[in-house]
Amino acid sequence: MPAPRALRLATAALFTVLAMYGLSALPDLAARWGLGWGSVAAVAVWIAVAAFGIARLREAPTSAGTALLFALVLALRASVAWIGAGRVSPGDPHAYLVLAQTLRAGRGLVFYEPYFGSDWHALFPPVYPLLLAGWGALAGVSTPSLLALGTLTDLATAWLIARLGGRLGDPTAGRRAAWLYLIWPSVLFSAPLAQKESLCALLVVLVALAWLTPRPGWRGAVALGLPAGLLALTQPGEAPLAALFGIVLLGRMPRWRILLFGLRGAIVATGVLLPWWVRNWAVFHAFVPLTSASGASLWIGNNPAATGNWEPPPPALKGLPELVYNARIKAVALAWIETHPTAFLRLTATKLARAGGIGVFGVARLTAMQPALPVALAALLWPVAQLAHIAMLAGTALRNSRIPLPLLLLIAACSLQWMLFGVWFEFGERHREFATPFLLIGLCWGIGVQPVGNRRANP
Repeated sequence: MPAPRALRLATAALFTVLAMYGLSALPDLAARWGLGWGSVAAVAVWIAVAAFGIARLREAPTSAGTALLFALVLALRASVAWIGAGRVSPGDPHAYLVLAQTLRAGRGLVFYEPYFGSDWHALFPPVYPLLLAGWGALAGVSTPSLLALGTLTDLATAWLIARLGGRLGDPTAGRRAAWLYLIWPSVLFSAPLAQKESLCALLVVLVALAWLTPRPGWRGAVALGLPAGLLALTQPGEAPLAALFGIVLLGRMPRWRILLFGLRGAIVATGVLLPWWVRNWAVFHAFVPLTSASGASLWIGNNPAATGNWEPPPPALKGLPELVYNARIKAVALAWIETHPTAFLRLTATKLARAGGIGVFGVARLTAMQPALPVALAALLWPVAQLAHIAMLAGTALRNSRIPLPLLLLIAACSLQWMLFGVWFEFGERHREFATPFLLIGLCWGIGVQPVGNRRANP
């Protein structure tokens, strides 16, 4: 069944607007970090590496070919790790290292937030800190150790991307998208840091695969519910995505069957969430379903100086108990929204365009490390990141008519996640990163090959 014309037009329009916004930002980014012949050379090198892998992956690679591509991936990642080695990253990467250390010391999942002025027990979701603590117990938390963890996670995601491409009907697109994912700038710049986005992408692709080919019985329920529950406990803001995938794919099989599949998956996901609920009840004597950060996230996204990225909260609230603080800062945000409805709508649209059209968060994070990254090095990196991101957005828009319906529906679900559940809160580039695997498959779809006939590609 062909995709509805309205769906294709809406998707093409959204990604065209985002690509144009990304293009319009190039002069400002050049003014911020500089631009020179070294920038051109860095872009050329990255394009050459990407094109080399794409050409080699027209067919399934040999063992020697796989080893060569893997060596290139490791070389790029080691280079990024070398840039960040000896520097302390602010924000979440540092906080997750502190949480992992606290867990290993037996003090539980507790984090002292200096801007909030108190210990918080549910500020961060638990899965990634637990993973990091376990990994740290085995391999430590040095830059090489974190790079190894990030690379293993990204390799698993790349393997699933290749499977997803084959499931949709174009194995070559899947292999090429997997290759691009491993060298994609936003993924590369996160690899040597304690950053949860790589784990989120892995779980999101697992959920998508579960919905595309629902298995019967409780085996299928586990395939859906386990990654969905873990996703909710890794990045709570992306929890609705598991349901959105099911909703957009409803027409692929009898509704009663897919509804039963989703219901069973929800039961399994509830089982995954239950220990966290019990723990939070024991700590707060209140039901905290995911984290205590929703109010702070709403304020970060909605205040007179909001940009969508983190900023220091109001100092007047400092020292309040965790749940009281969450309620108070939420009330401050809601009051601003009620009294400034026009500014709220303008800000929301701006956050969507900025987060969707700009792709330099990794470079900005490197420059914010201590000691700071030299500006000359940032001038080499930001054009690679931004131009790759624009190419992905433009490719999604231009190749829209070639993308098969199931993949287009998955991309539509990701877009709905941004607009229905994400953009109202803190919403920066990393909050839309989970869509990258699907956009890369769309970018690579049908390039230079005839897709394999597959009824699942055009149900």
